[in-house]
Amino acid sequence: MSRTAPTPDTSTPPRPTDTPDRTADTLAWLRARRGTGRARRFAYAAYVTLVLLVGWYGLFAAGLLYELRHATPLAKQAEAIARTLPSAAVTVALAGLALTAWDALWRGPVTPPRPDVDWLTALPVRRGPVLLPWFALSAGIWTLAALLVGFAGVLLLAAAGLGGIGRPALAVLPPAACLALLAVTGAALVQRSPTVADRLRRLSPLLAGAVLLSAAQTVAAAYGHRLPAVETAVLWSGPWGWAVQPVLAATGRPLPLWPVAAALLAVCTAVALASCGRIVADVPAAVLRSRARTVGGVLAALWAVDPRSIRLSMAAGPEGRRRGRLGRWAARLRPPRSPGPLVAWRDTVALLMAPGRPALSVLLLLLAGAVLRAGGGAVSLASLASLASFASLAPVVAAALGYVAAAVLLEPARLDADDPRRTAWSPRPYARVALDHALVPTILLTTVGCLLTVPFAPATGPLLALAAGPVLVATGLVSAYRAPVPAWLMFSGPALAGAGPLLSVLWHASGPTTGVLGLALLLGAPYGWAVRVAACWLLALSMLWWAWARARAHVR
Repeated sequence: MSRTAPTPDTSTPPRPTDTPDRTADTLAWLRARRGTGRARRFAYAAYVTLVLLVGWYGLFAAGLLYELRHATPLAKQAEAIARTLPSAAVTVALAGLALTAWDALWRGPVTPPRPDVDWLTALPVRRGPVLLPWFALSAGIWTLAALLVGFAGVLLLAAAGLGGIGRPALAVLPPAACLALLAVTGAALVQRSPTVADRLRRLSPLLAGAVLLSAAQTVAAAYGHRLPAVETAVLWSGPWGWAVQPVLAATGRPLPLWPVAAALLAVCTAVALASCGRIVADVPAAVLRSRARTVGGVLAALWAVDPRSIRLSMAAGPEGRRRGRLGRWAARLRPPRSPGPLVAWRDTVALLMAPGRPALSVLLLLLAGAVLRAGGGAVSLASLASLASFASLAPVVAAALGYVAAAVLLEPARLDADDPRRTAWSPRPYARVALDHALVPTILLTTVGCLLTVPFAPATGPLLALAAGPVLVATGLVSAYRAPVPAWLMFSGPALAGAGPLLSVLWHASGPTTGVLGLALLLGAPYGWAVRVAACWLLALSMLWWAWARARAHVR
């Protein structure tokens, strides 16, 4: 008896191996559940945006357009504007690209709400249809901002008599839109790839230096010191220069190859837009969830007017920061045996492991010196009250930049202020450890300040650095150990109803304002250098006592 193989049953279809695509059904269900509430919120946001644009931008633009019908208000400054136009336009383009890239390090152009991220990324839906609308929203916002800045530049050129409105607008607005779209696509690439984000963090000091150098070139051109070879090289160095060439050609500059630059910009924009869908769809779900939480934390800190919480929320993220060679070498340094110099050792290792902080501090000191040299005036109470000229306010601006340069070096002090348990190892009191954080930043700030000022002012430059360095570091310590805004100040009665955010800003700005204005006034006082340096050191001791008192109040 022979056996035959059973015939397969073909009455029932085979079971599919893949999960069916429910993306369209899921999005349709969400739209039905959200109903008209989302449309009302969108209409309200559009209305507020329109009111702000019309009130703050439209009125000034309309007034300038009315002036242009009768005269050119900036005709006397036309020569200076023409000299600075190449460098200034490149500076604006570079600054826009840098801001978009840095925004992608903590937020990114793809920022769905947290409920959407937590729920939709766990479902078997395609990532592209969910994320592309949010990318398109970010691209539209950045493009609108670029167009507004570009149209303001068109009005500036027309007010100076360097052209009308129609032809310069055609030369400015399309390149501005292309540059914005390129920047947003690059930001999406930063958000998608942790490797690209890590490289951007490492190159951030160089990017900030490029923006500052372009700004310095703009200032030099304004004073008649142009560098035509450098300007030509920058105009062909990348999209930030390609976008400027049509603008210069519209104002009458001899640039015969500007159509090539415009074509390069258009091709790069087309390639970026063609690849943005794949880039956005590949953003990891962990990055989306982390960015959604970060945005929520930043919004909460903004409502509380707490700059420190804003920085901590923006620094949080799933991308781990890799150590460079200098950081790996610093991690192998042996700590001292005695607890005395241990705080200085920790601060030195922290700066070596984050070399971008000292580099940024040096750049800020360079910018402060440039501002002080450009102003060259002494500040007084009368000039502060009248806000008379840039020359009178230049020392204040330079002191503010120096304060930021000192605050960049005081991140270890801010970490100890956030968590006093970090100093439990020290037998010294907590307030004494807080003062030890001033040693390394003071040495670094005064040394760099002396080296930077000797070529320009061999006699008074080192004295200026020795007087300003301790004051700026002590002011940074006061700001690092500030306490949270007390509740009684936020809700102090009906007379101050609605003034909570303003009082919070004044609470946080009390230390920096005292140190910056005090330093500017003392350096501009009509006395000898010995008296002014001694007065600055007394101010530094007063600020250190204030920081000691604030640190002591932390552990009560």
